[in-house]
Amino acid sequence: PEFSFWRNATAVLSLFPRRLLGVRSRIRGGTCAEMDGLSDDQREKLALFSEFTAGARDDGAAVQLLNSCGWSVEQAVQLHLAAGDGGGEEAAADASSSAAAGGAEVGLAQPLLGGTNGDEARSAAPAPWYHSATSFLAWLTRGVKRIGASFVGFLYSLIFGPGGRMIGGPASGAAFGRALTASYGADLVLPAFFEGSFSLALSSARREHKPLVAFLHSEYAREGRKFCESVLCHEVVRGMLNESFVLWGGDVARMESHQVAQMVHARQYPFFCVLLPTSLDEVRVLGALQGEVQADAAVALLAACAEEMEGHHAEMVARSAQHIEDRSLREQQDREYQEALEMDRKRVEEQREQERQAQEALRRQEEEQRVAREAQERDEASWRALQEERKVRSQQLEPEGPEATARLALRLPAGQRAQRKFRPDATLAEVYAWAGCVGHLPENEGRGLEIPRRFVLKTSFPSRDLVAMESTIKELELSGTNLVLAEIEEDDEDEDYIMA
Repeated sequence: PEFSFWRNATAVLSLFPRRLLGVRSRIRGGTCAEMDGLSDDQREKLALFSEFTAGARDDGAAVQLLNSCGWSVEQAVQLHLAAGDGGGEEAAADASSSAAAGGAEVGLAQPLLGGTNGDEARSAAPAPWYHSATSFLAWLTRGVKRIGASFVGFLYSLIFGPGGRMIGGPASGAAFGRALTASYGADLVLPAFFEGSFSLALSSARREHKPLVAFLHSEYAREGRKFCESVLCHEVVRGMLNESFVLWGGDVARMESHQVAQMVHARQYPFFCVLLPTSLDEVRVLGALQGEVQADAAVALLAACAEEMEGHHAEMVARSAQHIEDRSLREQQDREYQEALEMDRKRVEEQREQERQAQEALRRQEEEQRVAREAQERDEASWRALQEERKVRSQQLEPEGPEATARLALRLPAGQRAQRKFRPDATLAEVYAWAGCVGHLPENEGRGLEIPRRFVLKTSFPSRDLVAMESTIKELELSGTNLVLAEIEEDDEDEDYIMA
């Protein structure tokens, strides 16, 4: 995008009159005095210009051209490329004199670097002062328009990329053809330009097994109109291009076209070359024409390239088949690779699932152990509390008195026995209270009597549960009987007769 911007900017700067740019008298070669009078910055620009132009000019001619461009390397390079080898001084002088004297719109219809004879232009009589003023205003108006268009195109390229359409340089296809007919006349009958980018044109030519013709156009080239009228519109050339070739065209003001120009080493415009896209990574230049081109030369080039294409057709078919085979093999390898990756992924997921399940089982086990431990701790704490409570009840138990005439014998689950006398009117609840704390009574200390947490009293024979807590011993006829203390299971804890 930056190159396109400066390209349009340098085209505007090239319109400055020679007296404004301070162009000195034209010389054919540099002298030691001129080289000694250059500043460090000017020497650096001279070296940069020589590097860009591959030393096509001697130092004197390069200094004269740079000086005529106000030491703008970009403008000097564009003038060198547009004018071709050996014509830089005349092109720079003709551009300045024609812009100052003509005052007409400079575009595709009138080449910016044109002028049939530089010496005649320089020897022409100077125009009146008001003509110069009008020319200067026209030049200023054109310059503002082009700088604005270039700036907008520069911003557009930054946003949409270097391959997008840019103001001042339509893309290949219908837009490019309309731009040529708008500049050189609506009566032009142009061949069909490929609609799309250069890379798409290469793919299309490779797919159709046709050579690709690249036409690079510059609105500042002096031979642009002549080439379009006498070469592109030539009936034979147009027929050959439409039938046997893929034609792609572009304005070098676009970044894509400039990149193509660098690839094919274009030095003059218009540039007309035939390319053979043998593979995705290889493009051969079969032939090229540039600058002033005749229709016969274009026909000869196209015919020669068409004949050479016949020899390369088998090679291109073989390359295409090899490419298809390689692509199929690569796709198969990609599928196998993806399948291997998928198997690895599933194996890793299964391993992670197993690890997760193991961690979950371990967590559940630890949780169960924790719950069991906490339950055991609660049970032990509850048992200790119950023992303390029974110990307190044993101290509160009424001692045997002279009224206690009903003797009861108690058999514990462990086979141990205990007995006590009660009053005949004592309730069954008092008997249960005695049975719960029998192990803590003074007469039973040291015997190790263990009373279950929950129990029920039963008669030995016939066996029946004693649960009527308000009934007396006399009413139950328990005097002189042997009672059995039976432990209550956990699933029977909802019964009313459970004693703790």
